Amino acid sequence: MNLTRKLLAITVLISVVAIGAITAATWHAAAEAQHGLLRQRVVDDVGREARMLQGSIDMLAGDLGMLAEGGAAGEYSGPGADNLQFLADQMDALMRKRPACVEIRAVLRGHGAPRVVVSRRHAGTVRTAVAPGEVTGGFDTLLAERQGLRHGSRRQDRDGAGPVAAPNEVFLRAPVKDRSGAVLGVVAITADLQRLVGDLGRPADDVDFWVADASGRFLHRSARTPEGDAGAGSPNAVDRFGLRDVWGSWLKGQTPETRVDDEARGRFLVLHRVLVGNPAATDGDTLVMGGVASYAGRDAAAAAFRNRVLGAVLGVGVLMVLALALAAGILVRPIEALTAAANRIAAGEAGVTAPVDRRDEIGILARAMVRMAEEIRKAGKSSEQAAMGRMASMIAHDLRNALSSVKMNLQILEDHHRKAGPAQAANCEIALDQVRYMEVILQDMLAFARPGTVEPDWVDIGEVLRTAAIALLPEQESRSVALTLRGDHKLPTVLADRNKLLQLFENLLENAIHASPEGGIVEVDARPLLHASRPALEVRVRDHGHGLSPNAAAKVFEPFFTTKAKGTGLGLAIAERIVRQHGGEITLAPADGPGAVATVLLPLTPEDWDIPRPGAPDQAG
Repeated sequence: MNLTRKLLAITVLISVVAIGAITAATWHAAAEAQHGLLRQRVVDDVGREARMLQGSIDMLAGDLGMLAEGGAAGEYSGPGADNLQFLADQMDALMRKRPACVEIRAVLRGHGAPRVVVSRRHAGTVRTAVAPGEVTGGFDTLLAERQGLRHGSRRQDRDGAGPVAAPNEVFLRAPVKDRSGAVLGVVAITADLQRLVGDLGRPADDVDFWVADASGRFLHRSARTPEGDAGAGSPNAVDRFGLRDVWGSWLKGQTPETRVDDEARGRFLVLHRVLVGNPAATDGDTLVMGGVASYAGRDAAAAAFRNRVLGAVLGVGVLMVLALALAAGILVRPIEALTAAANRIAAGEAGVTAPVDRRDEIGILARAMVRMAEEIRKAGKSSEQAAMGRMASMIAHDLRNALSSVKMNLQILEDHHRKAGPAQAANCEIALDQVRYMEVILQDMLAFARPGTVEPDWVDIGEVLRTAAIALLPEQESRSVALTLRGDHKLPTVLADRNKLLQLFENLLENAIHASPEGGIVEVDARPLLHASRPALEVRVRDHGHGLSPNAAAKVFEPFFTTKAKGTGLGLAIAERIVRQHGGEITLAPADGPGAVATVLLPLTPEDWDIPRPGAPDQAG
């Protein structure tokens, strides 16, 4: 398995695990959040509706107290016509103000026979009247009737017209007393529970609101039925919602509200007590305001949210895989190219290139590999040259001794034959010239094999260039080549080895003279400059010969490479070594036009040399 496939496999595995974990965590968190929101919603809504219903009942009780206290203030001190009409007007106004009121009845005993004032709502119309004549038994019966809830049933009509279907009602009564505390009568209000409840739960769309009595019997229900509500046909809240374990104990307790989280059936219930009358005095009833909501809708919302998250995560995962595949391709291809280049280098191939133009880590690696290959090549070259130098040194030493003997005998023969005749002397002179040529070759080989150490001192480059030009005057005259020097009188001194620089420039000038045509010109131009932020000296030697081919330009500084018919090919190799010993640079390249140009860059003061300039004060003193 290659690197790309491994990366893709690891990414897919991580993506699958991450997607699964994120989906599970999202589902759990979303479901918990949705359930929490639903529970809080039910608690708030049921509490609000219970307070509204309790407020409506308490408002009726307040109205009843206002009517009863009017009797204590002396308004009903007697069943006179004016007093009764005043009471009737108040009752009529109250009936019109409270649409839930079905009837307000006042029975006043006074100083004579009891009288009755009745205000009743019938078919949407309020009718109030003082009952004519005396009413017997009405006072005691009304005063003794228990406050609280009246269950709707078929009962006798209030006007005695026969049994009718009556709604569930709330009945409240209060005695009418005078200032001394004597009971003068009783006032009672009857309200339709359905009207009191009104539009129960109207703002909610996912909660089933209901009102039940203390036994759990439903008195009112909203039109909504949550999904998954088992026992929907039961008329009792205790049986329908399975509340037998909590119902009785909660009603007997002091807490007005209780909550039931029925996870098994996937629903949440809230129960809230509403008081009618005065239960503390065993004169009243308790209503239960309830609300139930199913988790099914919220679970569906959580599942939808989970699916959206899953889709988003899957999309991100696919994009990650695609991006990784693209990145892997971008990374692996250069690595494969580097691997191929390394294999070619290991096989000994020269001129191997790598993608060093990149600015990322691959480019850094490629440049490092190229530098390593170059250093290995240089090390191999140095080792090879060292071996060749040792061999050349031995050969040159042995040949030099032999040539010395041959040269001495040729000189003796030349002296002998010069006396005998010029023909034989000329032959000896030719042989001596060849011996001198071989001595030059041996001298080059020894110079290459024994580079020697640099002995730096402050050197006038202009003087060195003029000395080298003078030393090559015979060569210039023999080839009719003119040599021109420019800028040699304006040059600073250089910390260098004079003899080695003289050898360097003699070599370069001699090559330029030999490369120039008959009657040609060799131009030498020297100038100071800044190179790599350091003061340096540049010397350019240009000929106007045939120039260099690109292949020759790449090999001119290699030992034993030459384009001449005669020569060792060591001159430029020695010149390059001298320049390197002085911390400089040397190049040989085709010129702009005919010929070639050799450029030498020498720092004025190599970093590892510390020699005071002439005339500078002694630092030690």
